[in-house]
Amino acid sequence: MPIDMTLATDKNELIVIYTPESSIGKQVLGYAKSSEAKTNLVNISEAGLTGTQWSEVADLLGASLDELVAKDHPDVSGLLKGATMSDDDWIHFIQNNPIAIQQPILIQGTKGMQVKTPSDAMRFIGVDSAGLEKHNVGDDPDISSNTEGESQV
Repeated sequence: MPIDMTLATDKNELIVIYTPESSIGKQVLGYAKSSEAKTNLVNISEAGLTGTQWSEVADLLGASLDELVAKDHPDVSGLLKGATMSDDDWIHFIQNNPIAIQQPILIQGTKGMQVKTPSDAMRFIGVDSAGLEKHNVGDDPDISSNTEGESQV
């Protein structure tokens, strides 16, 4: 059943559209949960988007609906063999086959991205590697422990 959602226009809210059947979807979910932004997780395998919402997502990404679909995925390619589809057909296909969206979609404020690699998600979300603090080039790094109750070896 489609959920009632409008696209976020707040830069502090991160919408993650994903399917847990996708390995990259699982990874991106972890990155999103580590973000300081409020997250709105949309598991399209459980609660899909309306046709209008899919159109809004595609428009935000600057993509056509068929470009959102992983046409080369083994669970998808056989279903599309020889098919000629309209936008409405693509919307129904995505709604009935959430596995077709193998690459999760991130939306924050007026920006959006369909994630191709985990590093894309890290850049979009702004996750820092291993909790390390950033320093300017040339500055000496602070290598002291910044985790309470733990000691360094």
